[in-house]
Amino acid sequence: MSRRRIWLIGLIAILAFYGCGGGSNSSTPAAQAVAVSISPAAVTLSPRSTEQFTASVTGSTDTAVTWEVNGTNGGNSTVGTVSTTGLYTAPAAIPNPHSVFVVAVSQADPSKSGSATVTIAKPAGAANQAAQTFPVKLGTSGGNVNDTTFSGGKEFCCSGTLGSLVSRGGTLFILSNNHVLAKSNQGKVGDIISQPGLVDTNCSPGQPVGNLSQFVNLPSGGTGTADAALAQIITGAVNASGAILEVGVPASTVEPPVVTMRVAKAGRTTGLTCSSIQSINTSTQVQYSTSCNGGTNFNVNFNNQIVVSGASFSGGGDSGSLIVDATTAQPVGLLYAGDTTSTVANPIASVLAALKDSNGVAPIMVGGGLHSVACPAGSAAAQTVVPTQAATARATEISRRHETEIFSNPGVLKVGVGASQDSPGEAAILLYADRSRLSQPLPAVIEGVRTKIISRSPSQMESEAATNRREALSGEEMARASAVKERIAARLLRNGAVFGVGVGISEDSPGESAIVLFVDSSKPYAAPAILNGVRTKVVRGEPFRAYGWNERKKTQPACLHSSSAVKSDWWNDNRL
Repeated sequence: MSRRRIWLIGLIAILAFYGCGGGSNSSTPAAQAVAVSISPAAVTLSPRSTEQFTASVTGSTDTAVTWEVNGTNGGNSTVGTVSTTGLYTAPAAIPNPHSVFVVAVSQADPSKSGSATVTIAKPAGAANQAAQTFPVKLGTSGGNVNDTTFSGGKEFCCSGTLGSLVSRGGTLFILSNNHVLAKSNQGKVGDIISQPGLVDTNCSPGQPVGNLSQFVNLPSGGTGTADAALAQIITGAVNASGAILEVGVPASTVEPPVVTMRVAKAGRTTGLTCSSIQSINTSTQVQYSTSCNGGTNFNVNFNNQIVVSGASFSGGGDSGSLIVDATTAQPVGLLYAGDTTSTVANPIASVLAALKDSNGVAPIMVGGGLHSVACPAGSAAAQTVVPTQAATARATEISRRHETEIFSNPGVLKVGVGASQDSPGEAAILLYADRSRLSQPLPAVIEGVRTKIISRSPSQMESEAATNRREALSGEEMARASAVKERIAARLLRNGAVFGVGVGISEDSPGESAIVLFVDSSKPYAAPAILNGVRTKVVRGEPFRAYGWNERKKTQPACLHSSSAVKSDWWNDNRL
């Protein structure tokens, strides 16, 4: 074969290759495959609640999709329905299996789709909201059958939690809040108390379980002793052992609150939850309303209150729940208010003392022996708020400036910079120290920057593997902080941003007490790091109120006077 012929054959092969789209220099790009994705990819919903899904289509200019549930266009009443815009509504009953698939199918290429998993489950507190079989267990939905308001042609109704059983002079009573049983001073002795409460029965009275007998007055603008009330039980209507749903029979002996004590409660809205006491001896102001869904708001001041940490511990509708020591089931407090981060309770001893009869006889708890409460797993840990770069840089500069002075104390092993736990969002100078070798106390603040003390031994410093354990507070240390708190609380509460002042434990310096400042997150406030020689701990949230706090999307109806519903509209439109 001639050289010219070989060259022609090679040229033809090359042209054929490029003509068929081969080679890396083709000017015609390959068509992009159509793909569909859905956001969110997985959710858990309660029956009748909704979730808006969004579909994203790539590889086509036609981004339209068709929505399905478990292969059915638009879904159905068994698996839930989805609109043409991706709004999914969960079915009224939990399907079997509990999970369904919301699917978006590309209209440009029906062979391509994206899916999201939806798990349908009963909301927290569902059992506590249901009607109980006589004799009913407490820790469940209940309230005054007259706790309703008509507004704009609609009927609003409210209720809370029937907390626990007490006895006085041989007569049994349901213990709950004034604002649950007596409508914030508006109720009358003899009013019927029902279970469930109106909010869980479409504003129609549930089964009568007692009659309002006594309530502690809530003084508008004054200082209250307790938010508490009693309802004498109807014979046979309430479990005589004092059993509380999910908690069991509480201990008959009460216990004083202690900072960091692990506590539990069973309430109408969030069911069984556990957390720890954040502060005691807390002075605060709580907002009330004279009627369900409106009326006149008024404030009541309280002293010596308990504050429990954690957004998930309670919500509106849990008012009236008995708070117990999770280790012993001993009554500790009566829950009555909260905000987005904390829960407020009256000490149970104060509650019982405030409910003496005309002969000076106080009620006693109905219960049994000591036992632990099976707390649900998965309590979310508090998230660390990262300080700004500028705050970190400033703390670093100050720590370097004082390094020689800091290391002159032989117990200091290492210096660093991190985040304060007492005041989330602030930077802190980290002082790693062997406390047994300190020649003098470590400073709580250096040039306006908080310090965070991390106890370490030299061997721990070598491995950096040991966890920093919380050190118990001595009685003297708590007394020191309490004395300071009593001197400064009134002045601090006059500041419009501070709505609570209590005594707790420092997170930045284990073993030290702290003045706990509850600060309105919507208002600017530069909290001092030290007050009269005591560290401060800052908790930001909303001012405490006795209705509708810590409301969550897609859980319970809007809450007023503990928990509220709108007759007919709430019952049928399902926008929880």
